[in-house]
Amino acid sequence: MRTHLFGALLLLSASLLACGYHLQGRGGALPAGVKVLAVLPFERQVPVLELDQRVTEAVTRELAQRARVRVQSDRPGADAVVTGAITGYGVNPVSYDPADGRANRFRVQMSAKIQVADAAGKVLYKADGFLFEEVYERAPAAAGYIPDEVVAYDVLARDFARALVSAVLEGSPSS
Repeated sequence: MRTHLFGALLLLSASLLACGYHLQGRGGALPAGVKVLAVLPFERQVPVLELDQRVTEAVTRELAQRARVRVQSDRPGADAVVTGAITGYGVNPVSYDPADGRANRFRVQMSAKIQVADAAGKVLYKADGFLFEEVYERAPAAAGYIPDEVVAYDVLARDFARALVSAVLEGSPSS
């Protein structure tokens, strides 16, 4: 009986290993020795005010939550450094509300140059054309004192950060 149970467990273990199952965030661009990661302010090469700040904050939050490292905003003491530049940004209407003729869905595209390098300068991850694209619906009427763009930039920055951190942790540059 024990032999059959052991054989069944061995077969189950082998099948789990053979199916390609792996933990997210393993085998990516961050080596095990990276314990402290610096995220420097993203450079803004597009005429969208505050987008660089919001993206920097969102990337910092996402890395702190998912990368199992301590994240800081300056180089001293960091095992690796994230640098980035927002190189493109565009918004195009996808559909319109038949009642008032206003756009109600938008395709947003944002491109960036991203690099993660260790303290010695060895590049761990690089994407010269990291492209993020998503379709968003117009938010329902918000409080009159909060412009739609402010809310949209926060959502865009959050979603961009999630995509970027996934790419870094999985080690799959987009360029």
